[in-house]
Amino acid sequence: MRVLFVAYCMVDNENGDSLIGVYKRSIRIGLEMVRRGHEVWIVCAGRRLYHDDLTRLAETHFHFADLPEKSTVSINVRRRYTRMLFRRIAPDMVVGGEAPLAGPILEATLCAVSLHIPVVVLDNAYSPECSERFVAVHGPMLDGIVLTGPSSCQMENPPGYYCPVPPYIEGSEEDAGALLDQLGLSDQNLVTVLGYEKKAEHLAAALLPTLTRRGCAVVFLAPKPHETQERLHSLPANLLKNTRVLPLPSENLLFGLLKISKLVIGKCGFMQVSECLALRTPFLGIQYRGCFPLQFLPRAARPFVFGTHKTHATWKTQRATARLLGTSPDELCHLHDGSFGARSAVADFLERLPSTPRGQTTEECLRLGYPAAMFLEVLSKRHPDATVSIDSVRCTRLRDMQWGYIDSVVCSYTIKSQRKAIFLWARRYKSRWVAKRDLFLAGLPTSGRRVLFVSRDGLSILEEDMGELVLPTMPLGATVLRKRTLLRRTAP
Repeated sequence: MRVLFVAYCMVDNENGDSLIGVYKRSIRIGLEMVRRGHEVWIVCAGRRLYHDDLTRLAETHFHFADLPEKSTVSINVRRRYTRMLFRRIAPDMVVGGEAPLAGPILEATLCAVSLHIPVVVLDNAYSPECSERFVAVHGPMLDGIVLTGPSSCQMENPPGYYCPVPPYIEGSEEDAGALLDQLGLSDQNLVTVLGYEKKAEHLAAALLPTLTRRGCAVVFLAPKPHETQERLHSLPANLLKNTRVLPLPSENLLFGLLKISKLVIGKCGFMQVSECLALRTPFLGIQYRGCFPLQFLPRAARPFVFGTHKTHATWKTQRATARLLGTSPDELCHLHDGSFGARSAVADFLERLPSTPRGQTTEECLRLGYPAAMFLEVLSKRHPDATVSIDSVRCTRLRDMQWGYIDSVVCSYTIKSQRKAIFLWARRYKSRWVAKRDLFLAGLPTSGRRVLFVSRDGLSILEEDMGELVLPTMPLGATVLRKRTLLRRTAP
């Protein structure tokens, strides 16, 4: 099987806005697929900005391709290029590293659906409620959904195309125990610092007096250990007696360090938090733009995670540190069932999926308020002298707004024995006043929009997909912001 992964990678060590988890989970699954004899391609915007042992390993096993940046060419050129790339690679399956909200992941999803190639998406299971809503608003576009998180975060009674998996970390404690013996720290409570970004490093350094008073040994894992060591040298020597700085570890060593730690300090990214909770280790982290809100977690998990926006050791943070250090692993045992091996589980799921797209999406779109009749009306105007038959309708949520929401819709149809597809946006409004105002704005020559259908109640419209630059702006961390909205709403 030839599998095409589509991901992104954003690196900003100074401001803490790095987003590398989407790329890394794609690599982990891709390597397992290669091990099983499959051919793996990957498209990842920003991949050249980040390198570690895992990415270097991927570069020796994967085929890489690139799509044009959205700011440099028109949407029509990008879509033609994407289609050309798909025809050259001829993938049997497309795997998006995150929900298809924007950029290459969205464009690859639309292209794959239009070419009748199965599409799978990888994302996070923040809580059972959030997982259920993810399936409700994204499922009609997808042939497979893989959500990652502790077992307590997975939805109940999932559909057959839903694959729940634990965090992508596995190994044993042996290497970590041997390392602590070598460092002379084996008889102390271990605190591991995931110092991938400077803000997490600064927070951990500010907490060293609190950790030292409680007899903790502290291990900083740093991408540039010499620079981290130099910054720590400005601290009093007594704070550094049981402090070590190490380069980024292997996957197996990282698993062991997180497992035997009394506390992990890092960035409040879901990947880091969920890995620790699954290993029954409390987490204390720095929060900033792009991090997921801790309220997403199931209520039972929140006592074992603490987040702060400040890099200095406030009284509240020191008190939380002391509380988390006093936590027993047994107190976290109900958060995860102890299973790991996510890479193998996902690979098994991908191998089991049918080679053709699933056929229930049209009915699912109907339940969301998109009957086939509205698309027939649009297509009859586009092809007035021909008979059109609709093959399938698929949709996924793009934007949740105060006035309503916007979905991306792909309608596949047959005309004169030729299979075609049309990309549309469906807007649903909360009030007729808002709908009338937006329709007026859409009709302005400067709007860049083309409305094709208005429902009888005036609350729904279909318009041509003109490319995401015409959509309302989606800020950094929009996946998180969208899911926060979903938690406040019932599924449509």
